[in-house]
Amino acid sequence: MEKIDTNDLKRHLTFLSSDSLQGRSFGTPVNGLDIAADYLRTNAKKIGLADGADDYFQDVPIVSSQPDRKNVFLEITNANGNVIFKTDSIIGLPPDSDIDISNAEIVFAGFGFNDEKTGYNDFETIDIRGKIVMFCIGTPALFQIDEMPHWNNQLETGKVKKAFNAGAVGVILINSPLDRENSIYGHIRNWINRVNFNLEFPEKTFHDKNSFVLTTSYQADLMLGKSGELKNLLLNISTSKKSNSFKIEGIRANIKAKSKTEHFSGKNIIGVVEGSDPVLKNECVVFMAHYDHLGIDENGDVFNGADDNGSGTVTLLEIAEAFAGLKKKPKRSIVFLWVTGEEVGMLGSQYYAENPLFPVEKTVACINIDMDGRVFEQRDTVWNKSPKVVKDFDGLYTLTNDFCPEIRKINSAVCQTLGLIPDYSLPTNFLRSSDHFSFHKNGVPILNYSNGYHADYHKATDEVLRINFDKMKRVADLSFLVGFEIANHKKLKTSKK
Repeated sequence: MEKIDTNDLKRHLTFLSSDSLQGRSFGTPVNGLDIAADYLRTNAKKIGLADGADDYFQDVPIVSSQPDRKNVFLEITNANGNVIFKTDSIIGLPPDSDIDISNAEIVFAGFGFNDEKTGYNDFETIDIRGKIVMFCIGTPALFQIDEMPHWNNQLETGKVKKAFNAGAVGVILINSPLDRENSIYGHIRNWINRVNFNLEFPEKTFHDKNSFVLTTSYQADLMLGKSGELKNLLLNISTSKKSNSFKIEGIRANIKAKSKTEHFSGKNIIGVVEGSDPVLKNECVVFMAHYDHLGIDENGDVFNGADDNGSGTVTLLEIAEAFAGLKKKPKRSIVFLWVTGEEVGMLGSQYYAENPLFPVEKTVACINIDMDGRVFEQRDTVWNKSPKVVKDFDGLYTLTNDFCPEIRKINSAVCQTLGLIPDYSLPTNFLRSSDHFSFHKNGVPILNYSNGYHADYHKATDEVLRINFDKMKRVADLSFLVGFEIANHKKLKTSKK
């Protein structure tokens, strides 16, 4: 562990969190994310790690999308083809939608709802084949009690899918008239107008069929021909518990909802220390940290991300150097994985889990380090309502799943030796909070080390001058010893789910 050095931690982090890297994100004028990747590869070579990909780089294909506002509109025409009204107050969903529908009839179908228990079915008495079907979010029961609606993605996308399966060529989903401030529409509009990132697949097949548009009840009233008509129709349906679906006579619709896309090649960096046991070396322990951050804002201020997650990134470099320096290597192989795209959807870890160096069933544990560079200051009380306010010098959030109880025992014993106090109390929703989720959902036992949220989290003030390098060394020591014990354990009993 003497190779784990606070001076090296500071040297690495000072570079990676400098303004010159512009926040290590996609799309900045200076490609600081690639500069960081090159730096990590150079040091992985220097440490003596074997490459776990093509010259240490695993290319991660990523595509960004956002609405093309010049090509997003709903246009209503009369029987003669004359435009009655045109609006851009629509949202194409999902974010990378590609909708282009011309001169289609419109069917109103209440809530687009089908309840097998009661027999209620908005599609039962109307033919929607070849037509655009329009219906409201929610259900008749919720509307009847005048309850402020909430967005239920599973419900609404399920209704949309059923409409397409019944032959609709398009779906217009209407925000509920009970949402008087249009808060649902506004929230989704703000979300959709941001740049959305996803892994890029060779063939896009899963969004095209079920893309739809969301608009307001005001636009629905214009199509129905009378102010307040949508609310009246829905109230009668919910009160009578009988569907009232019909073709809207005398009008047709043209809908366009295009998106602008940009393609990126992200990079995961993979280094390996091969195991010493002829059989167990075919299994591995993965150490992981994400090295990307938030880039720059519209004013040019840099989000340096010294703690998030420059701290975990350079901690991993020191752990790797410690393992590489062992004269006798552990029985199992050790994979060191610096992943990209955590801040835009954990894309790098997702891609690795789908294209792993060692099969996931041969990955006995994943140790993810995400923000280990801070200790509590009084100003951090802004997070007092969170279950994850930053810890003091001895505390450490230690998130684990229950796939291998022995790993928690190993961690607790090592913490006791080092004088660290592990906190296992985080709610289970934190299993989705960082890159370890990509392993957790594939049944791999995980440990996530973090000091918690501080006053500079996701702010331009997350700078190296506030980092506690002695605390980082303690986390690095813990990670090394726990990983060493796991890698040498003769038989780890797992109950993968």
